[in-house]
Amino acid sequence: MDLINGLFGTENVKEYADVIKLFLHDNYDIKVSFEKIKPIVRTRFKKLQQTGFEAEQYFILHFREIELFSKGVSTDARLYGDGYDFQIDVGENSFLTEIKGIRKEKGKFRLTENEYDKANEYKTDYFIVLVMNLESNPTFKTINNPLESLSFEKRIITPRQTKEYRLTSEIALL
Repeated sequence: MDLINGLFGTENVKEYADVIKLFLHDNYDIKVSFEKIKPIVRTRFKKLQQTGFEAEQYFILHFREIELFSKGVSTDARLYGDGYDFQIDVGENSFLTEIKGIRKEKGKFRLTENEYDKANEYKTDYFIVLVMNLESNPTFKTINNPLESLSFEKRIITPRQTKEYRLTSEIALL
């Protein structure tokens, strides 16, 4: 219930119903009647489907269930792009946590180059916090100093060419 409230708590009844309709339509091919659905609801719905977002929301609501963090204060660092999602301050210690979600009881995750570099830099102060079994009964698995305890394979990903559209003439003030 906390996860649902965290994801949809700000929606009004119509917007929440629209999200449910989109989910049923997109995942189960159930025919539902749509009135005009606002674009922002569609965008939020797509984002809400992402495993990582769900895992982060669960972490926000339940991070104190992790013994090491139980007396901690969490600072959201997701928008900074620094290679971790949250800083947890416990007394004089600061722990950097990268949250990863896995829908089942087992699975894999990846690290970005930035996350890998921060894990390498902060070592014992860096944690991967897995929110496992997101589909039915979310459970935390914490991994301290992940580069020391796990094996990662480096993959070089060639970026996709991005198109942009430029004006063909200048716009004047007058």
